[in-house]
Amino acid sequence: MRFTPKNRAQRAAAAGVIALAVLGVSSCSAVNEQATVREYSPSDGIVENVGEVELRNLLVVSNGDGEAGRLLGTVVNASPENVEFSLAMGGTTLEWSIESGDKVIFEDAQTDTVTVPNVDTLPGTGLRADASNGAETVELNVPVVDGTLEDYREYLPTPSPAPMDTATMVPSDQATDVQQDTGVDTGTATTEPTESQ
Repeated sequence: MRFTPKNRAQRAAAAGVIALAVLGVSSCSAVNEQATVREYSPSDGIVENVGEVELRNLLVVSNGDGEAGRLLGTVVNASPENVEFSLAMGGTTLEWSIESGDKVIFEDAQTDTVTVPNVDTLPGTGLRADASNGAETVELNVPVVDGTLEDYREYLPTPSPAPMDTATMVPSDQATDVQQDTGVDTGTATTEPTESQ
């Protein structure tokens, strides 16, 4: 097969188009930020640092509207010193002593150390909190989730039962015939003879 000037020009043009296409496809990262290098919270919780104390996937599980909630997430002390870490939210201040290089995983903690007594927002919104490492305080907006997702259901605090009036049983030989007005019309029982068939 002979290479004529016409074939050479077509091949050169084809090679040029291919080279431009490869360059165009591969240069997207030259002008666009790569999503894989951005730090973000891959779950429902937030990621925040208070100095060298790292908060990871922090959230509250609650039905909200004044009910109690449970704190989930992890706090890591990346500093070379021990830290007294506190989190003020929902009408209380929760505190932990975290040794250097250690962490607190709230899912594994005793319930009373991670219970927020009053979550005054609804699930799907945020609860204002102040996180402190003793030297620095950061204001947070901690997400509130409910038990809609099965993974969070086991952490949903059970509401305290509402106080109820209790009835007292009195033996019949001690009962009195005193009628008490309860304010409720209970009706009158009457007996009517029935016809026999």
